[in-house]
Amino acid sequence: IICTIGPKTKSVEMITKLREAGMNIVRMNFSHGSYEYHGEVIANARKSYEQDPMGGNLLAIALDTKGPEIRTGMTVGNENVMLEKGTRLTVTTDEAKKDECSASLIYMDYKNLPKVMSIGGIIFVDDGLIALKCVSIDAGAGTLECEVVNSGLLGSKKGCNLPEVDVDLPALSQKDKADLAFAVEQNVDMIFASFIRKAQDVRDVRACLVAADPVIGKRIRIVSKIENHEGVRNFDAILAETDGVMVARGDLGMEIPMEKVWMAQKMMITKCKAAGKYVVTATEMLASMEDKPFPTRAEACDVANAVLDGTNAVMLSSESAMGDFPVETVTTMRRIVEEAEHAMASVKVLVDA
Repeated sequence: IICTIGPKTKSVEMITKLREAGMNIVRMNFSHGSYEYHGEVIANARKSYEQDPMGGNLLAIALDTKGPEIRTGMTVGNENVMLEKGTRLTVTTDEAKKDECSASLIYMDYKNLPKVMSIGGIIFVDDGLIALKCVSIDAGAGTLECEVVNSGLLGSKKGCNLPEVDVDLPALSQKDKADLAFAVEQNVDMIFASFIRKAQDVRDVRACLVAADPVIGKRIRIVSKIENHEGVRNFDAILAETDGVMVARGDLGMEIPMEKVWMAQKMMITKCKAAGKYVVTATEMLASMEDKPFPTRAEACDVANAVLDGTNAVMLSSESAMGDFPVETVTTMRRIVEEAEHAMASVKVLVDA
């Protein structure tokens, strides 16, 4: 069980409670937080284990990279802006406009956007809360004219997804390279490498780790996060290079049709098991427990089915980082996982249930 650690759960006491509840791996999300903050999480995790090595699970530490991403700029006055369905606006890649996002203009920090987009293509903003349909392109001006498909509030610096579009961003940003050097310095156990699209991306991550320290960099395990159609399409080549795979269903569900996510999940788990490589299933596994002390029945079935499919690990994100019931969530996940594992061991358990 992998737990994302946030401000509510970063103390030695809370990490110990999560270990006792069933946590095996501490995840740090490097899309947020300073080196000082993440260093404190690492120190507290190790202190928890040193204080009580037998009081909970063995503990591994994972650094989740920010990865290549596309974001909007700042809204005027940093105020949320309502985008109304059916209205048209301009999407620009002009950095001079990066702090001027409004109901009529949105800056996105991807210079090649006009080159890779096509008329009729969709841009999802803020995890799909806003969808924009491209109606015209002016590559010379670096702009798109888009129609708002669904109304929503636009905030500052929101993530963008381009479904079915081959994005030519580098696998590692300068921030990612610095974060990987920090991972080596802290001697973490594994890297969750975001937005891996091809085998070379995995090799680039390994080269960056080894450049920081040949011994530690070679030891750290790389778990490639498959988050878009390119990663799915190139999965076999990625699998040959990586130590493990994460089925990152959040962004993946934005990048490929939602009704096909389950199929991609089962394909990846099956191929990982055949190759003898570990696989993590992640995103929204017990999402309702962020503010409730119990999951939905569908979530419980989702966790169990991932185990029955053959996943090696299941992951909690905001549930353990920001939720009101982090310990209860891990306890619930452990109980579901144990039941599923027992069922795998004996068909009779299902009959007696």
